[in-house]
Amino acid sequence: MTTYLLLLGLMVACFVLLVLVAKLPASLGLAVTAIVIALAAGVGFPLDKFVEGMFGYIDTCLVLIAAMVFIKVIEANGMLAELTRAVISAFGRSPLLLLVSLTLIIMFPGMITGSCTASVLGTGALVAPILMQMGLPLAVAGAVVTSASVYGMIAPPVNIPVMIMGGGIDLPFVGFDGILALVTFPLAILTTLFIGYRYVDRSKLKIVVAENRKVPKAASWTVYIPLLVVVVLMVGPKLFPHWFPDLMLPLTFLIGTLLGLITGKKFEVAKVVRKGLSDIIGVVGILFGVGMLIEVMTLTGIRGGIVVGALSLPSSLMLLTIAVVLPLFGGISVFGAASVLGVPLALALLGKNQIVVLSALSLIGAMGSYMPPVALTPVVTAGLIGEPKYGRINRYCVLPAALAVAVGVLMIVFANPVAKFLGV
Repeated sequence: MTTYLLLLGLMVACFVLLVLVAKLPASLGLAVTAIVIALAAGVGFPLDKFVEGMFGYIDTCLVLIAAMVFIKVIEANGMLAELTRAVISAFGRSPLLLLVSLTLIIMFPGMITGSCTASVLGTGALVAPILMQMGLPLAVAGAVVTSASVYGMIAPPVNIPVMIMGGGIDLPFVGFDGILALVTFPLAILTTLFIGYRYVDRSKLKIVVAENRKVPKAASWTVYIPLLVVVVLMVGPKLFPHWFPDLMLPLTFLIGTLLGLITGKKFEVAKVVRKGLSDIIGVVGILFGVGMLIEVMTLTGIRGGIVVGALSLPSSLMLLTIAVVLPLFGGISVFGAASVLGVPLALALLGKNQIVVLSALSLIGAMGSYMPPVALTPVVTAGLIGEPKYGRINRYCVLPAALAVAVGVLMIVFANPVAKFLGV
């Protein structure tokens, strides 16, 4: 028991020092931590385990790469800008409906890539100026973009923390769409309205709508074809599983990308593809590092020790650990928290419906996106909109994040009744 605790302490300390002091990327921090723990535990340099771990999430990595390239292509061919223009034209007279629609637009890239950064730098960059033109102060607009991006990261159809935890407990990523949608979309919309609705200036909104009318429409409705095809290919197998083939997400996004090349505006394909790969490579690296660390945690007994320790805790203390420690660790890396803490906690909660539990853990862990020292999402948003202090953005997100953690804890407590009610 003492050895396990020492290794666990060394693992946490090593990762924190590498990321916060040495300023290594989280991906390298995870990989180096795995190597250090293997050496400290006396198992040498198990290259086979490292390789197995790195490729444990290869399917997820393919999804991320294909999805990010797809997002960059429909951004370059003008579809995202056209979608934003159409939404303002349709809902510009209602601040409520417009804020709801803009929230969903911000979430969209994160939903299909599992990356909040994709939402901030993709549709967030388009929506943030519109929010400010509507009367929202700089930090408030940043808070709306940040919160919607965080929820986009864990909304269906792609939720990387759930995939990481599911891989750790041998649970396939099937059946999560309904519960994730039911949790993320209402919370995202309520958060946006709580943060931003009172700041909307109707006179400024009229100006936004008037200026939007001057924006030229897309040359043809065919600019939407890539998105429509992707949606059909994703939804079809779920609605008609017996006769609609499931092409899987990487091929689905590849088809959408190819259609994006022949619709909308022309653009430099190689440059856009390189940009997509550049934006997602950090997340892919984190998944490689996560896989390595999980393999080493299993090999050295750390993972089992955490599970045993969690099982020995009273339920109230376990829930407190989930509500406090998981978001705190998520402040360094949400994906790292999912692997280091999420997997053992999921194993300790095997008596409850795992679809609901993993969905709840991903919701709670995602709130770590706001937490210092890394606070990745608000930091990226602050840089995007020119806000010098990301803390000004975060202060608007504190109460909604606390509500999300409370919702997640309640989901865990009542996991089985919730699953029965939803039929999952």
